[in-house]
Amino acid sequence: MLLNAFEKRLVTGCLRRIVQRRLDATRLLKLGGPVDGGTVLEIGCGRGFGVEAALDIFGAKQVHAFDDDREMVGLAQRELTKRGLMGGAFAPRIWHGSVHQIQAPSGEYDAVFDYQVLHHVTDWRGALEEIARVMKPGATLYLVESLRAFVEHPLWGRWMNHPTEDRFTDIMLLEELNRQGFTVQAQRGWGKQLLWLVASRN
Repeated sequence: MLLNAFEKRLVTGCLRRIVQRRLDATRLLKLGGPVDGGTVLEIGCGRGFGVEAALDIFGAKQVHAFDDDREMVGLAQRELTKRGLMGGAFAPRIWHGSVHQIQAPSGEYDAVFDYQVLHHVTDWRGALEEIARVMKPGATLYLVESLRAFVEHPLWGRWMNHPTEDRFTDIMLLEELNRQGFTVQAQRGWGKQLLWLVASRN
């Protein structure tokens, strides 16, 4: 599902970069440690802040990323070019695509990053299955997500363009991760609203 105008302004602004790096990435790093080389994937890359974090905070060697909004793909490519990250043999690969059909072979990635994308996906279970497909055995999933209580909140909900049916709670998400062959390594929540989680692919 594509973001509305308010959400686009929110996720492409400088505040989003600060929150993603100083809160989300820092917390995920504490929960799961660095990648230390290897090839990683970010789903729903937005303006490219997560790609940047994967390289200089988590220590990834190569980053692939996609977004289902062509405008976001263009923004990410321009942002990463401006920051000098798009040249050389290990330049990030950014493309327009869907989390239900990831353009990568099975077992391709050492880690996958999800910064607040899955709760926008109507068939989030199918998305998790596809994410699991492209991960190597033992690969790490770094996930930050808004839970059902956040999506259904009367204040946030009126500004955000979220699907409203079959939204996951923390328990539902943990159960589906287990069913898809993940083992949760560590997690931290903010009430029933937000979840930071690191899991390994069995």
